[in-house]
Amino acid sequence: MDWEKLATTAVESSISKTERLSSFINSGDKEPVWDGNIYIHSDNKHSKKDIKKVATQVKGKGVSAKVKSTIKYPVSATDLKAYMHNGGTMFFVVYIDKGTGETKQIYYSALTPFKIMEIMKDKSSEKKSYSVSFKSFPEDACEKTEIFLNFYSEAKRQASFAGRDIPTIEQLQKQGVLESLSLHYTGFRKHFPKALFPKLIDGKEMTLYVNIKGGSAPIPVQYYDSIQQVTMSREDDTPVSVDGVTYYDKYSIVTTAEKVVLEIGSSVKLSFRNSDTPDDIDPVKLNVKISGTLTQRIQSLEFLIAMLENKRFNIGEYEFPAVFDEDELKKLNPSEYTKMLSGYKRAQSVLDTLHVKKDLDLDKFTPEDFWKLNSLIEAIESGKPIHKVKGNLPIIVNLNIPGVHLALICKKNKDGSYNIWDYFNKQLPVKVVNDEGKEYPTSQYSIMTEADFLSVDNLNLQAITDDYKRIKPQEAVVNSANMLVLEMLKAYDKNSSQDLLSTAYELMEWMESQPSYISKEVVTINKLQIILRQRPLSYQEKQLLHDIISTGDDLLKIGAFLLLDEQTEAKEIFESLSEENKESFMNFPIYHFYKNKNIE
Repeated sequence: MDWEKLATTAVESSISKTERLSSFINSGDKEPVWDGNIYIHSDNKHSKKDIKKVATQVKGKGVSAKVKSTIKYPVSATDLKAYMHNGGTMFFVVYIDKGTGETKQIYYSALTPFKIMEIMKDKSSEKKSYSVSFKSFPEDACEKTEIFLNFYSEAKRQASFAGRDIPTIEQLQKQGVLESLSLHYTGFRKHFPKALFPKLIDGKEMTLYVNIKGGSAPIPVQYYDSIQQVTMSREDDTPVSVDGVTYYDKYSIVTTAEKVVLEIGSSVKLSFRNSDTPDDIDPVKLNVKISGTLTQRIQSLEFLIAMLENKRFNIGEYEFPAVFDEDELKKLNPSEYTKMLSGYKRAQSVLDTLHVKKDLDLDKFTPEDFWKLNSLIEAIESGKPIHKVKGNLPIIVNLNIPGVHLALICKKNKDGSYNIWDYFNKQLPVKVVNDEGKEYPTSQYSIMTEADFLSVDNLNLQAITDDYKRIKPQEAVVNSANMLVLEMLKAYDKNSSQDLLSTAYELMEWMESQPSYISKEVVTINKLQIILRQRPLSYQEKQLLHDIISTGDDLLKIGAFLLLDEQTEAKEIFESLSEENKESFMNFPIYHFYKNKNIE
């Protein structure tokens, strides 16, 4: 039998069953490298406009064994080099039944220039031929057309790189020129929704390209014989609602070759089979794993409960049924959702009572963290004592649970239990002793530092100002308030909280009303450094600073010069200070206004 003629006939017959492909292959051609061409037409009428030509080689082989989906076939090194330098070749191997002459299977290998370079990259020995992988040529006409469209575009993209040394991704990264990576695929389908893309390219061969800074064309860097497990993810800014109530402003769509998954919030996934037939709809599967922050979990449970009760939900204006398999629902145990939601809302209510604005990262919670949270809920919500506390707790406790740092007050009871209160909602009888041994009441907040203002999440600044204003003024109290303001300003310079500035200014105004216990110059310097953190100083405010420069001590003068942005004058006085005073001044928040930070 004439295997080559039978093979050529089989390939031409297969190509003729497509709308956009035609062939001219000569089985009797004695040319050693190519047998002919297959043409890609721009329309179904095979007009002569914009025809794309693909060089083709066909080989026939008589076989008797059962055929497989892939084979290996030897191709000479000389032919491969010729294919590479001439833009590539579509190579066919046709298995023909030895007994009947019937076609058993057509195989193909899209030998693009870069693929050939990958096949021949083993240069350790001079091989006369290489074993090349071939795949079954598909029956579907669209798939056949896609194979040729993609071969043509890839071959054109790679032609200028044929036979050249190609840098690796690692080399380009080290050189700092790698800008982006890309894959290319051309589809040929009547219906091509976005969800079909992973299914479309699943199992296809592809080449990875890199784009380099200043480069004119992408460089082929890696060949893949079969792309699999492709996942495509995107966000859709369409609201998700139930019975007119919007629960989410957007959702995510994760698509694989097998299924499409709608990820709604942090805990709900709705999945269905990825089908390329528009009317082929399988039942939707519900997957629930309550996760995320406290806020996210509350939102997820509210959506879930509403969706299951109404048996429907909306994405934009489109309504979807939410009727799921009974066995599936039993595994999810939706009857527990209401109880869970109630517990999470109690936790949120307690955090609101404590003025906590941060969210709890419940995914990071340990069993001990959940015990702390539940104990906190009981203590703050109902005032109940906490039992089974390990060790002895101090009066002031810093409670840390993932994402939140709370300042609390504890009192031990006779039975070993503890009552717990919000540090900013429970007055402590705090006293200071002066040099003469006389006791004076002061604020419990006088011990707070910059670190506290930056880290405590139940911070209630109004409670601080109210506490100072309720105490009878005296020098120690006013001085501690002034030092507290300085700690607030140092915290502000790291966090820029307007509430801190407002509270600091309110405390300074209260101190200004107590001239017997604090100097006018100190109040002026501190009020104006608060103002300067918000806006430029006025002429009248600058005049107050000039008055301090003419009458104040050296530390006050440095502060005044810095607020006036007189850097040289500030440096001159600073250098005359003792080392102890220099170090002290550099710890004041007014040092923030020194621009060069080199006066030390």
